Amino acid sequence: MSFNELLYRELGSGTINRLKKKIMLNIRIKVFISAIVCVMLVNSAKSQVDSVVKTSTAPFMVTPINWNHLKKNAPRGKLANTVKTILLNANKFALTTWYHNVKKYQVDSTGYLDLKSKSKINEYRYRFPAAMSFGIAIAIKTGIYNPSITGISLKEAKDKAILMLRSVAYDHKVNDTRKVWGGDWQAAHWAYYAGYAGWLFWNDISAKDQAYLVKMIVAEADRFLSLAPPYYKDSKGKVLFPGDSKIEEDAWNAELLYLAAVMLPNHPHANNWSYKAVEYLIAATSLPSDLNNARMIHGRPVSSWVNGYNLEEPGFVINHGIIHPMYNALASMINAPIVFSLAGKATPEAARFNLDKIYYSITSHQFLDPPYKAPGGTMYRAGTAEVYYPEGSDWGMGVYDTYANLDIAAFTYGWDNRAKKHKGNYWAKLHAAKVLDQQKRFADRHTYANDNENSYPGKEEAIATRMGSAWMTIWLQHQIPAVYDNNPFQNSLQLDMLQ
Repeated sequence: MSFNELLYRELGSGTINRLKKKIMLNIRIKVFISAIVCVMLVNSAKSQVDSVVKTSTAPFMVTPINWNHLKKNAPRGKLANTVKTILLNANKFALTTWYHNVKKYQVDSTGYLDLKSKSKINEYRYRFPAAMSFGIAIAIKTGIYNPSITGISLKEAKDKAILMLRSVAYDHKVNDTRKVWGGDWQAAHWAYYAGYAGWLFWNDISAKDQAYLVKMIVAEADRFLSLAPPYYKDSKGKVLFPGDSKIEEDAWNAELLYLAAVMLPNHPHANNWSYKAVEYLIAATSLPSDLNNARMIHGRPVSSWVNGYNLEEPGFVINHGIIHPMYNALASMINAPIVFSLAGKATPEAARFNLDKIYYSITSHQFLDPPYKAPGGTMYRAGTAEVYYPEGSDWGMGVYDTYANLDIAAFTYGWDNRAKKHKGNYWAKLHAAKVLDQQKRFADRHTYANDNENSYPGKEEAIATRMGSAWMTIWLQHQIPAVYDNNPFQNSLQLDMLQ
């Protein structure tokens, strides 16, 4: 039992809270200094990273994946084969129609893709190529890439994927090149996809581009060191962001933080990134009941980690002003094991916090008609891939891949334990088969027919990330089953400054 656990158990939370109040005045000055130093740290991140990457050892700060420990043949079975085929279909579309006819990518005089000219919106400029490179990298590095399906050679596929991810990194502001993006609302999300794909291909990437990737990842991770995770509602139940849960940004910011910590374990900020990742993970899936939750996670009661909540009881999400099942199935919440396991590390317990409740809410919670849309009932419906949207859906009614990804993670990691009657494997087969049927409609194997099915501009790119994640979950669990730990995490930066 950790010191923190003993402290809370022996003294009780009430006594500890009174002690906190007594010492608050004494530490106020130190906390003020702490805040100043945090700001100084973040502001100096660029110069620190610059000094690191200018040395010949910079790219080698990254701990590459040891592929020698991951040599088992790809798993087989109906579901595995379905997910594999979906991902390869997404690769086919990415490498052919999408790359040449939709994006019309060209290398410019810099030797990189001119991504800036493709849109006026950074999300579309950088999220989309990062997403496609992510899906291609996973197929190649897990050994399932098949030119007979995609129509593109392995070499060309790898070259295109690496060109896309290094072009994303090249344009980041920290790299003093085109200085287009960095610090955007979704920037950590894009950096995660590009950084993850780069990590998979690490030994195939030039030292210069390795340095660009490292600087991108460090810059995006460092900016969260002084930022608290946002909440949909505060600890009093006051709505801070009307109709807009912060589950998605907390989750994708956590993704980037733990990717940075795992890729760069010897970086001086690695422990602080890990601590912040835990803080953001717990915040992402926090419930009202967690404000008084005494369960110990990473050395502290849940209640001491949270300052509000992002879910409503018993585990559903309010986003875009409605109860939104797609945000219950948010891919960014469930990817931690495919990062930690690749490095041979245990996944923090925080990475599965409340995911069982989220999955219960989507599989088993009953919504009454009225007040909800007819016919009421559960979001998932036995015998069909169709999903019930209690208050409608503004993204379209033909999205199934996000649920397949959620289902696969749920039964793989065991947090489908609260689901009634049918578990994750049952639902995964239904949803994955539906996605494959959608792709079979088109010769180039894209997925969606129109915006009625999915109105998001990056809907095809999302297939690559979600099915890439789903396949990696299946494949990696076959190689090295995920394990979790609940060891205490400490914010070493804060501790140093309060001593």
